[in-house]
Parts: sequence; C-alpha cells; structure tokens
Amino acid sequence: MYTLVLLLLTTAGAVAQNVLTQIPIPATSAGGQVAVNKVLNRVYVSADFSSGGTLTVIDGQTFAVLTTLSNSNGVSWDVKNDNFWTGNLAGGQVLTYSGSTNTQINANTVGFCPGETAFDCFNRRFWVGAQCGAGNDPVFVFDADTFAPIAGPIATGGTLGPIVVNPLNGKLHIQSGGVSKEINPNTFAVTATGLGTVLAADQHKSKLFATSGNNLQIINAANDNVEYTIPLGYTPGSQIAVNNALRHIYLLNPAAKKIDVRAITAVADANDVRGQRVAIISLGTGNTPMGVAADAIRGRVYVVVNKAGSYSLWAIDDTTSVRQCGYVTKGNGNGE
Repeated sequence: MYTLVLLLLTTAGAVAQNVLTQIPIPATSAGGQVAVNKVLNRVYVSADFSSGGTLTVIDGQTFAVLTTLSNSNGVSWDVKNDNFWTGNLAGGQVLTYSGSTNTQINANTVGFCPGETAFDCFNRRFWVGAQCGAGNDPVFVFDADTFAPIAGPIATGGTLGPIVVNPLNGKLHIQSGGVSKEINPNTFAVTATGLGTVLAADQHKSKLFATSGNNLQIINAANDNVEYTIPLGYTPGSQIAVNNALRHIYLLNPAAKKIDVRAITAVADANDVRGQRVAIISLGTGNTPMGVAADAIRGRVYVVVNKAGSYSLWAIDDTTSVRQCGYVTKGNGNGE
C-alpha cells in the first residue's frame, strides 16, 4: 500500500483531491468490471473476457486485499444479500459468492465463456453475458434468490461487450457486434436501439449514459430518447461510474490520464440532466485509467490504473462539487 498523496485537480476554485491509497492488484484483475459493496465496504475488481482472469476483493476500510479468486471474469453485487456474481470464462460456469465470507455458494454451468454480469434489483435477477458464441454470443438470466436459470442462451447476434440493466423497466442494454441493443425482460427479444454504447444508469433521474465516438449521450430511460449529446473532446474509456449522492458521473479519459467528473443534477426542471463538467481529475504522467466505480456513501471514486504494466486500484476522496458554492443550487441529491 502506498502513502496518501495529493491528486491534481483542474477546476476553478477547487483544491487538490486526496488519493487515500494506491493498492497493487494483479494484471489479471484489471480491465474488467469494478463494483463496490456499500454495505460491507468492499471493492471488487475483475478481469474482462480474458483467459486466466481473476477477481480481487479489497476491504474499503483498511484497503487490504482480502482475497484474489482464480478464473473469475466480471462482477456485480446483490444489494439485498451481499452476494456477488462472476463467470469463470472457459470453465463455462456462472459463480455466486457470499459477500461476507468470499466463499463460493453456487455454480451454474452454461457453457460458452461467461465474463460480464449485471444486477436487476427490482426484478431480483442477474444477467450474465458470455463470449465464445462463434460470432453470436449469448446472454443468460438467473433468479438472484434461488440461483435458478430463467432464460438463455439468448443469442445477441455478435461479439458481446458491456451489459447494463435499465432500472426503470428491467431491460438489458448490451453492445453486440459493435451495435447497441436491448433485451426485453419479458419476451427476451433482442432489438437494436440506435444508441451509443450504454455504460451506466441512474435510477434517481431515470437516465442512461452512453458513449458514441467522442460524445456522451444522456438518455431518457423510459423511452430510449437521447436528450443530450455532449462533445467530450476525447475518446472516453469503456466504463462510467455513477454517484447518486453527490450527483456525479465519472468518465475515463485514458489518453490524457484523467477522470472527467460531470454533473447529473437537475437544471431547468427536476428531470433535466445535462452532464455539465464539475471537474477534471488528473492522475499524473503515465497513469492510465482503465476502470471506475463509485461509493456514494463514503464519497469515493475507485479507479483502476495501469502504469507501464503495473496495475493498482486508487481510492480517491471526491470533494469536487463540495468546493463549488453554486453546485448545491442545481440540486445535489439532498434537496431534490
């Protein structure tokens, strides 16, 4: 574990942010999904669809590495019972672990190469995406309480990328074959949406967040309408994190070694979210962001960083909007 350092912050009137720690992680746990259990205060960093992937579990209080699970790709957390779900890729299994003990409690054999997960809290479902589908990768659906399969394999028509649940209606947004699609939660029909790559959702304002080229799309989750397209001036990374308490989203700018902090506050009315920039957090020379997750309870952002092939998880205190007097008047979650 490294000592606390000050992080450069580029925004008017703000001060440097605290990097609480930089935790070394295996290269095999970098590049995939990052999740935070806000109740147990644990952080999960995982591999993407890559052979030999691992999942590293970190204590958010002590920042100690609790365990690194072999053959684990992708991760999502069940807010009801603290279980976390992952896939073991070439093993063809979807694995469920107890969040309190980090021990495996269930395995579902599905074949293919499962390595991406998404949790639907309201419908108590886990969606799991797999590759190795010969150009027609599948998605599977499971009951979060009984672990029983509900549907799958659901053919997506291409090589599968990120998957995100729409919390408003339970649809699963996916990228498959470079095309943005959605899966109906009742019929499991797959249809193209014409959207960018959906990377995150905000239940509070019923918004989806997608990237399309060098743009951020803010999407109405009720009807899939793109409400705002925001030019970023850079090519964003493949993950977006949401902090519902601070009303922030975090985008990765790998080329510039920065985190772009943007607002999801109300502007003209209660549902008018425009993604105005709050701050830019500079990670410093050579530190490339690869993954990101937010802890809304503790006001932290966790960033997976690659520096010349050495990987670490940075825990950063986010006080960017706290230092801006006008931010509260736009609605920061406390007055909305």
